[in-house]
Amino acid sequence: MIRLWISLIFILGIFPCWAGTKITSPSVSDALTATDTPSSSPVASVETKARNSSSNRNAEAHPFPYEEHLLATSATLPTFNRKVVEIILKYPRNGRHAYFWPRKGELNYDGCTTDVILGGRPVMKGEPQGRTYCCGLTLEVFYRALEALGLESSFSNINPDEFKRLWFCTELYARGPGDALEAYHLGRKVTPDEALPGDFVQIWRHNKSGHSVIFVGWQYDNEGRRKAIHYWSTQTGTQGINFVSESIGPADSMVWLEKTSFARADITPPAH
Repeated sequence: MIRLWISLIFILGIFPCWAGTKITSPSVSDALTATDTPSSSPVASVETKARNSSSNRNAEAHPFPYEEHLLATSATLPTFNRKVVEIILKYPRNGRHAYFWPRKGELNYDGCTTDVILGGRPVMKGEPQGRTYCCGLTLEVFYRALEALGLESSFSNINPDEFKRLWFCTELYARGPGDALEAYHLGRKVTPDEALPGDFVQIWRHNKSGHSVIFVGWQYDNEGRRKAIHYWSTQTGTQGINFVSESIGPADSMVWLEKTSFARADITPPAH
């Protein structure tokens, strides 16, 4: 079991971090500043590393107006999804929060841009340079949305380490955010047909690599088949946080849609 877990750590980007350097930001909302203006230029491809190889393969590029699409659809989304969209659009996409996957002997941290404090309780650890990796960043966004909607109390009795363990995936082809949200009755599974911007997605590829992302939209071919998934996350191919379109199909580095899972946070804001 230990050998399997270690293999997953280095192949899939699943990393349970329990220690890190103290970051001074006192709350979730303090991580973004007015000077961090997002780039308006969309990124349309993602670099994926072939399994058991040092070579890289670039997924097919699919230009897409990510930000415009999110702004146009936001008003129609469920409350939590709408808040997620609002939050991700505020993150800088200029390389400030670079991608950093720690190797053996390097700094351990949770993949988030800063320490995350929810309801006065530390729930995630950042690192001094504000670098990121995928599952930590998407979980940070979930916590930001909880705080912004005044829903911290819904998480007060939940063990954040166990929630993070599920979110980061416990095994190959795990549902990640879907497992965490369903285990604590904070959300539910949705199908690809039901997917909306702001949903949390655990991508799996045919090369057995995984990626934690936030859904933006689909690209279809002339026959109406899904050709690519548009999403927001952090990855080496974009030097950190940015939008990406990644091809769906049978090739080694392509998204394996049948193994990919979609989840929606479903938490009702308190009445005022």
